[in-house]
Amino acid sequence: MTAFVRDIASMVRETIDVVGARTNNLRDVSVSIPKGLLVAFTGVSGSGKTSLAIDTLHTEAQLRYLEGLSPFVRQYITQRNRPKVDRILGLGATLAVDQRRLNRNPRSTVATITGIDGHLGLLYSRLPGIDADPAAGSGDAHLTTAHFDRATPEGSCADCHGVGGRWEAQEDLVITHPELPLFQGASPWYAKWRSGEHAFVPALAEKRGVDLGRPWRSLPEEFRHCVLYGTGDEKIEATIDMTNKNETAQVTYTSSQPLRGALAEVERVFVNAQTSSAKQRYLPYMRKRSCGACGGSGYDQVARSVRLGGLTYPDLIEVDVREVRGWARRVADNLSSRQREVGEPLLQDLGRRLGILDRLGLAHLQLSRSAATLSGGELQRTRLAAQLSTELSGIIFVLDEPGTGLHPADKAHLLDIALELRAAGNTVLLVEHDPELIARADWVIDMGPGAGRLGGEVLVSGPPADAAAHPTSLTGRYLAGQGPRLRRTRRPVGSDTGWVQLHGLRAHNVTADQVRFPAGRLTCLTGVSGSGKSSLLGALAASVAAALDATATDLVREVTGIEGFSWVAVVDQEPLGRTPRSNPATYSKAFDIVRRLFAETDVARGRGVDASWFSFNTANGGRCETCTGYGRKLVDMHFLPDVWVVCDACEGRRYQPEALDIRYQGLAIDQVLELTVAEAVERFSAPRQLAEILGALDQVGLGYLQLGQSATELSGGEAQRLKLASAIQRGAASRRAGLVVLDEPVSGLHPSDIQRVVDAFDVLLDSGNTVVVAEHDIPVAASADWVIDLGPGAGPDGGAVVAAGTPDTVATADTPTAAFLRRYAAGLPLLGTREDTGRQRAGSAGPA
Repeated sequence: MTAFVRDIASMVRETIDVVGARTNNLRDVSVSIPKGLLVAFTGVSGSGKTSLAIDTLHTEAQLRYLEGLSPFVRQYITQRNRPKVDRILGLGATLAVDQRRLNRNPRSTVATITGIDGHLGLLYSRLPGIDADPAAGSGDAHLTTAHFDRATPEGSCADCHGVGGRWEAQEDLVITHPELPLFQGASPWYAKWRSGEHAFVPALAEKRGVDLGRPWRSLPEEFRHCVLYGTGDEKIEATIDMTNKNETAQVTYTSSQPLRGALAEVERVFVNAQTSSAKQRYLPYMRKRSCGACGGSGYDQVARSVRLGGLTYPDLIEVDVREVRGWARRVADNLSSRQREVGEPLLQDLGRRLGILDRLGLAHLQLSRSAATLSGGELQRTRLAAQLSTELSGIIFVLDEPGTGLHPADKAHLLDIALELRAAGNTVLLVEHDPELIARADWVIDMGPGAGRLGGEVLVSGPPADAAAHPTSLTGRYLAGQGPRLRRTRRPVGSDTGWVQLHGLRAHNVTADQVRFPAGRLTCLTGVSGSGKSSLLGALAASVAAALDATATDLVREVTGIEGFSWVAVVDQEPLGRTPRSNPATYSKAFDIVRRLFAETDVARGRGVDASWFSFNTANGGRCETCTGYGRKLVDMHFLPDVWVVCDACEGRRYQPEALDIRYQGLAIDQVLELTVAEAVERFSAPRQLAEILGALDQVGLGYLQLGQSATELSGGEAQRLKLASAIQRGAASRRAGLVVLDEPVSGLHPSDIQRVVDAFDVLLDSGNTVVVAEHDIPVAASADWVIDLGPGAGPDGGAVVAAGTPDTVATADTPTAAFLRRYAAGLPLLGTREDTGRQRAGSAGPA
């Protein structure tokens, strides 16, 4: 029997063996990954870490699992493309959190992402006896989880259908300065031509004998009512002169119609807006009015009446995770013997999920918090909590940069959780850039040596000490403590410095009478996770943009100090687009210039084709019509994963032979798209505009990207750096200063690449712009000209400016961030300990 067991054990593979992986930029990679360990995948940005861990290992595991399902089920599941690899041995089930696929569906909440809503629904429906209110009609009802889900007919409010209210235009947001004339500052709505009704207001004024040059508040009440609420059935006739697109002629027409009124017109154009960005243009004139029946909760009477632990379901999901943990303990203490059999298993699993959220620095979040309002780091860690809540063993966890958005004080908990998963018999594959987290791993697979085409090879596969000793590994230099420190010369903030000031700020948990930012300087917003950094950053961008656009906002009472500003750029990690046609060349507008260059060649002129003919988005041009310019075709495999195959008509080149015959500097247009940014920089020194665009892309560390690489394949960090490059171009081209705000701009970057991004900040500052970043990276904060530290805690315990000044000044404060600024200045390790985290939760950093 012993021999048989020994033979079976020898058959169980203790490694995951990858042979011949060629996914994305991987170059025929073969590597053995030990099971049961914490394995860190490292390397510079774009070296192939994610391609190996996520796109090869996790994708292959997913497909193998799906192949075990029936063909009938598989035909309803969207499956990913099979990775390019010869074989993978020893691969088991995987759970992964990939930062490139973050769900921001407005219906998704912290509760739904983590599965906590299901636990709470069961508790409220299975334990109705505790604190139930029979008078409300719920005491004898047969409750189900659907009664506590506002997306179902049983659980949603009959009046608002679960929405909780509706957006309504508000008079005080349409008329913001009643002391001024209507068309001369009284109304941001009428400051620009936003609707066809604008032309009828002067006709109405003429008909009523009203002087529009007088202040709005002095005009007759009946006239003001008509402008805002419409004329009912009364028609107003107006003759309108409009300039056509080319401004070569004017079109005059006469129309007679009733006025809807500005408030109804705002709501009409809002409802008819086809995209979320279009709807954003009208939100400054609207407020969400809560439903009177459900009080804005969206839930039906049953959910609003059944109480458990003293709270109704809608009340419970509005409190933060920390308070929900206390509620769960109270419910557990009051269970009857009959209820324990049902309630204890649910409460134990609920407590585990809430505990992981707390340990990941998310205790400040409300369970009802929408995914769309979370920062990138918060959303990823919320999804991570859902995966880590399992008690399975023998699973391969693939965590893609889980430290993104974490304050250094919370990273110790992240490491503890990873080690607990390992101790439970799982394998943890960690894609990570942080040298201090990598140093705590059992095994390191270091990819490189460079990025893009210069990467895709395994430099090291062994313990962290092996990577630290490798002569050419950039990661190894940082593991050995020999990596260069971030370099930047701070710009002084003195008596001659201008200030952008927000007065009367109210944004989520951030409230302040005044917050100020030095103009023409680099400001870094710091603070623990959930302290209000992203809220303040978003409020700054939105309020300055509104002030420049003469529109209203509820976020601030007033913005001052922006006299020299003319534009605002928001550089976030949202995807560039969902279509494979979008790529770095099209997003940066470099391809527009390239197409013009091809159209100006003698061959193109001889054929009478223009720049649009070279677009692969335009029909009846030079693109291949068989694949409509994709270069590939999607083959429907019914119950198997759909397969992308190279187009047999153009052989993957996107264009017809007639277009490929035309060359510029010896290159066909598809060959230009195959160039990396770095190669294109060397190729195209002219025209100047193209060279500047390519130089900006290279400057932010994207030299390894192909110009034609699909935007759907880019990470959040890569998308953000593309936007940063565009902001650099905009700053260089604009004659007036602008404001550039960036949310966690160095997340997903190797330490060696952070220097490039910080250098890019200085390029923006050299052009007279103001740069404000929200960042957890302590070296970046230490290099800033000004630091605004938020806190003292998270959620309702945060939102206040606890320290502001130069990094040296803030380092003397008694805050968690200040403690790490002192550690960095002293050259000490930054990885937070449990003691650091305990002091942070108490709102005090303690001694450094």
